[in-house]
Order: sequence, then C-alpha cells, then structure tokens
Amino acid sequence: MIYKILLGIPLLNMVSAVNLYVASYGGNITSLSLGQSNGEYVLSTLSTVKSETPDPSWLEKSGDLLFLANENFPGPNGTIITYKTSETGILTPLQKPQTTPPGPVSIATNSGGSSVSTYEVNSDGSFSPLQSFFFKSPPGPHPQQETSHPHQAILDPTEKFIVVPDLGSDLIRVFSIEDSNRLTEQNSFSVPAGSGPRHGAFLRVGEYTSQKTYFFLISEITNTVASYAVSPADKSLEFTPISSNDVLNQAPPKGLASAELTVSPDKKFVYTSARNAPILSIPNPSGSKNDLVPSDTLQVWKIDPSSGALSFQQLAPAGGLNPRHFSLNKNGTLAAVALQGDQRVVIYERSTDSGKLGKLLASSQVEGQLSNVIWDD
Repeated sequence: MIYKILLGIPLLNMVSAVNLYVASYGGNITSLSLGQSNGEYVLSTLSTVKSETPDPSWLEKSGDLLFLANENFPGPNGTIITYKTSETGILTPLQKPQTTPPGPVSIATNSGGSSVSTYEVNSDGSFSPLQSFFFKSPPGPHPQQETSHPHQAILDPTEKFIVVPDLGSDLIRVFSIEDSNRLTEQNSFSVPAGSGPRHGAFLRVGEYTSQKTYFFLISEITNTVASYAVSPADKSLEFTPISSNDVLNQAPPKGLASAELTVSPDKKFVYTSARNAPILSIPNPSGSKNDLVPSDTLQVWKIDPSSGALSFQQLAPAGGLNPRHFSLNKNGTLAAVALQGDQRVVIYERSTDSGKLGKLLASSQVEGQLSNVIWDD
C-alpha cells in the first residue's frame, strides 16, 4: 500500500468536520474532510491510498470497516478489499485483495462477468466465498446489451430478498435469502426491452398494519426513472408499475446516460443523476467565478406516499461533468457528487423542506476518474 498524507491542512478552526471517502479509476481511495472555517465550508484532502487494484468502483461502510470493490476492466474477475477507517481519514488495509467473480461486499454483482456472488464477512474483515450465480442471456436490442450485466445488489426492507438490476438482460433478478444466509434465485421481473436497468432503491412507508413498499429504478439506456409497488408473490416479489418519467423531465438528448438513484433520509424524495448531457452552466468551481463551465445534472423527484408515483421537482447542476455517483449525508442537508469527467468532488446544500438542491458549498480536485463517494457520518 502507498499512502500520500497531506500535512499542515488548516483544520484547527474547523467545526463539525466530517470525513468522506472517494474511489477513482486511477486506483486510489481518497479521504476528504468537510468542515467550516470562518463561516465557509472547506473540503480538504486528508490522505490518498493506492489500492493495489486498478479500477476501484464501489465503496460500502459498516461500522469502522470500509469495503472496496474493484471492477478490473476488461477482465472477468474483480477484487474486494477491506480497510479499517479512522477519524484522521487514514485507511489501514486488513487483507490483500481477494479475487472474486463480483463487485461490492457480502453480495456482489459483476457486470463484466455476468454474475452474482455471495460472501461471508469474517470478524477480521476478510471474505469467505459462499455462492456464485452466472447468467447467460441472448443479446438485447441495444449494443450495451450483448450479454447479462448485473449492476447492483439491493436488500429489500424485509431483509428476506435481494434484487439485482441486470442492465444487459432488462431484468430485475430476485433472490430469496434463506435461514442459512444462502440465496435462492426466484422468478425475475422484466422491464421494457432496451431499458438497461442500472440502479434502484426500496422504500417502505406507512404504519405497520398499512405499510406499502415501493421500488424506484433508474435505467441507463432509455433514461427513465420508474416506480413500482412491491408485494410478496410465491417465494419471490411482484413488481407492479406505477409511474415512469424521462429522467430530465424532457426528451433525452443523444448520448445521455443515466447513472445513480437514491432516496432521501426523510423518505420524501428521490434523487437521480444523468451523464453526457451538460445542458446547464455553473461558475467554475476551480477557477474564476466569472467563468462559466458546462454541467451535467441531478434531478429531484417528490414521492407520493399514497401511490408511490414520482413528480418532477428540480433539474439541478451536478457541479461539472459525468456525475457517476452521489450520496446524501445522514441528516439530508448535504449532497456529495463524484464527477468522473472533471475529477472533482462537489458539495451542495439541500433543503430538508423542499428537497431541492441549492448552493455549491465546497469542491476539491481528486486524482482519477471518480466512481464513488460516501459519507462517514
């Protein structure tokens, strides 16, 4: 491991500093600190870890452990590594990279390898392989759909099912979780041909006796954000379509590629991102504020809790180009955006009342094409 630690950062006057972790295709994990100094937000680099893997693509945090997934393009197998976090932002590797046919942690998807794998996370942060599922699908109508591309593993609110959007097969693959923590593949749900389902999120609303479960899905190829009512069905899950909207709330321009989706902590809003369509302009975060630079967009959607339908609220600047990933802090007041195209992380304020994104509060250049940013709060 190679560490680059930046010393002498003026953090003494900062209050309520919080750390963030950023993965990049440059092979790095960068620790950032967001704090306030003299009434202004400051985003500073604490340390950079050379991950020994070429394509860090996804981060997950559990307690004081940080799990890194590496895509290993163009090979079929990725790797996963575990790090121990610290208040200083310095990450300590707990093991050497372990070769897997997957991506994230515990349950991992491998888009390039057309597979889903499961692992037991041991007390020392290491992994023990449990299962692997491999998929063969006929080519879809879009060139990106030459084979199965499982893109994300999502736990449902009952913690009894895992769903996997398969971009290459236009499927939501469903797996039940058995008492032994092993998965059983169940009936899949088909989305419209050529959609390219990428990422999603569940939401449960209502009191115990009248609870409703919704699933929100962003599709990369057709650039839509859809909502579904979810109910149990013969050891699987049934998805009933509710609404589907163009991600920009207008006809998508050529080349648009939708990326990320998340639900706000207050369960009232859905946030999405779209790449390769910089239709907005912003003051240059890294230069003269009088200079305008192009920006891709984030989108804000209000959730109707009674029906699960989404209504468009805002088209907001992403802070630059190619917002591959973004995340909200725990109390929902801030949004961090990883800009793959600009190699920059930006922080936006968020209204907990309207759900809208506001002022750009801070930004920091980070080496490599950024793939993921998460909060340590």
